[in-house]
Amino acid sequence: MVVGHAVASMIHIHNGDVVAALARRSDIPGEHLAYRESLVTGPVVPGPQWIETRARTIAESHDQDLLRVRTGLLEQEQALDAARSSSEIVLWFEHDLYCLVHLVHLLDRFSDARVSLVWCPTPLGEQDERDLHLLFESRSAVTPAMTKIASAIWHAYTSADPTSLNEWLTRNTPEFPFLREGLTLHASRFPSLTNGLGAIEHRALGHIAAGFTDYATLFDRLNTEVPRFGFGDSEIFRHLKAMAWRAVPLLTLTGAPPKALCTITPAGENVLRGTVDDIAINDPDLWRGGAHITKSQLWRFDGIALMQS
Repeated sequence: MVVGHAVASMIHIHNGDVVAALARRSDIPGEHLAYRESLVTGPVVPGPQWIETRARTIAESHDQDLLRVRTGLLEQEQALDAARSSSEIVLWFEHDLYCLVHLVHLLDRFSDARVSLVWCPTPLGEQDERDLHLLFESRSAVTPAMTKIASAIWHAYTSADPTSLNEWLTRNTPEFPFLREGLTLHASRFPSLTNGLGAIEHRALGHIAAGFTDYATLFDRLNTEVPRFGFGDSEIFRHLKAMAWRAVPLLTLTGAPPKALCTITPAGENVLRGTVDDIAINDPDLWRGGAHITKSQLWRFDGIALMQS
C-alpha cells in the first residue's frame, strides 16, 4: 500500500474533467490532469499518424472542431510526456470499459515510471471529498505483473486482428480486477452471430421497440442496465446515428439530444428478432480498437470468443 504524502511533483491523471475538478477542490496534493480521449471510438492504431487520426475520429464522431481537438490532444501528449519526470503518477479510473481501455493504455505508456492506482468499482464523480481522500490514501502501487498484463492487452486491443484478445476472455487475473469482464464487454461490441449487432445496438433497438423512443429516457435505461460500458450520451447517440444512417436503416432518428426521437424500422424489427442478419443487408464499416470490420474482413462474437468469418 502506498502512503499518501504531499509531494510537489506528484501528478494525478483522471478519466475526464469532473473527477479532476472534484479532486482539486478536495485539496488532494499534487497536480491534477484530466485525460480527454475516447479510445472506445476507433480507429486506435498507434504510429506516426496517431494524433491526426485520433483528432479526426473524435471531431467527426462527436461533432467537435477539428483544430480545437487536435490542439488539445497535442497539449495532452506534452503533459503526459512531462509526467514521466514526476516522483509518482496516480491513475484514477473506474470499473467500466471506457475507463479500462484508457487505463491499459496509460499503464503501458508509463511502464518505466512509478505509478499507483485508484481502481474504483463505483463512480468516482459520486464520491464526496472525504471519500476521495480515503481512496487517495489507500491507493495501490502498480505491480510489474499488472503493467505486463496491461501492455499485452493494449497490444491486443490495437492489433488489426482482435482474436488475440480471446485468451484474456477466459483467463482469471486476480491481480487486475474487472479485466476479464471489461474485455468481454469490448468483445460484445463486435457483430454477434445472432443478428450482426453489437450489444449496445441490440439493447437500444429492444428498448425502442418496447416504446422508449425519446432519447433521454432511452439513454437512462441503457446507462442503468449496462453501466459498466461507461459510455456517455454522445457515444450512445453515435451508435444510434450509425443505425439510422445505414443503407438499410434500422431506426429513424429526428432531432438532437436530449430531445431526439427514435423509431424502429421494419428492417430493424427483423434484425432484432434475428430473422434477418444486419451484416447481410448492410455492409459493415466499423472500428473496434485496431480492428477494421468490413464485409471482407469480418469478426463476430459468439458470446465466448471472437472469430473471423
